[in-house]
Amino acid sequence: MVDTTRLEKLLGRAPDPAPKRHGSSMVPATRNMALSGPRDTRREGARSMSPQRLAQVEAQWDSLPSFQRDPAPNAKITQFNKQARAPEVVALFDVLRTQLAQTFAERRVRTLAITAPTGGCGTSFVTAGLLASFARRNEQRVLGLDLNAASPALHRFFELDSPGPIDRLISGEVGPYEHLVKITSRVAVALGASNPTQDLLTQAISAQELAEMLDELTVDFAPELVICDLPPLLEGDAAMTILPQMGATLLVADSTRTTAAEIMQCERLLAEKTDFLGVILNQNASAARSYAKRS
Repeated sequence: MVDTTRLEKLLGRAPDPAPKRHGSSMVPATRNMALSGPRDTRREGARSMSPQRLAQVEAQWDSLPSFQRDPAPNAKITQFNKQARAPEVVALFDVLRTQLAQTFAERRVRTLAITAPTGGCGTSFVTAGLLASFARRNEQRVLGLDLNAASPALHRFFELDSPGPIDRLISGEVGPYEHLVKITSRVAVALGASNPTQDLLTQAISAQELAEMLDELTVDFAPELVICDLPPLLEGDAAMTILPQMGATLLVADSTRTTAAEIMQCERLLAEKTDFLGVILNQNASAARSYAKRS
């Protein structure tokens, strides 16, 4: 279902030096270094934290609400999720998890964006699979964010009841404790929900508000990794608004319809915005698995 061959080759690529962000919030920033860059004073790994700080962070995680199952999950996605838990699929995500954890530790990167050329390539499926893999290990503090405000789908793959649209958390209308839910003691997700009353303006994510939210999550929860499910890269500017705040990016391609030209176009765009790690080929070989292509 997921071919990581190309990704494995690209993960060893040395990143280009990231520009440091200016100290003043009034100065335009190309990247939020609090989460995504090598700022010595903001490293929040367990080894660098004092016992007091670590106890504070663990208390913050303990105070998060646990997940609530969707009372009426989609029957098709439930069947798909059962197949996605097959040992061979789980093993692929576990390998990807280990590669990413090692690479991010070496590069001192915190945020991972997962996007695709167009909708329906399976970014939410890949994001959920990675988060589930980290949850099974349950060793690192990991946050998952569904930043596809216009078409959220991450909650479907966890079959969870979403607390509401993600833009409420980004804008500060609600706080992290009202939106984040724990999957395990060290893995939590901020899910999204469709809002039929939203127009294109209210769906847009403010880069400044996103940076402030990420800073708040860093201070409160000291995540070692933040995995973000992004909108399609070639459909509107939403993904391009978010990418400067990300430390690295994975591109998900659909083996049945993504073209080489689309991948090359995305690679050019990503090279200007973030550390591009490579391409995941989402191979949906059967009709039963086709639901992943729509999310």
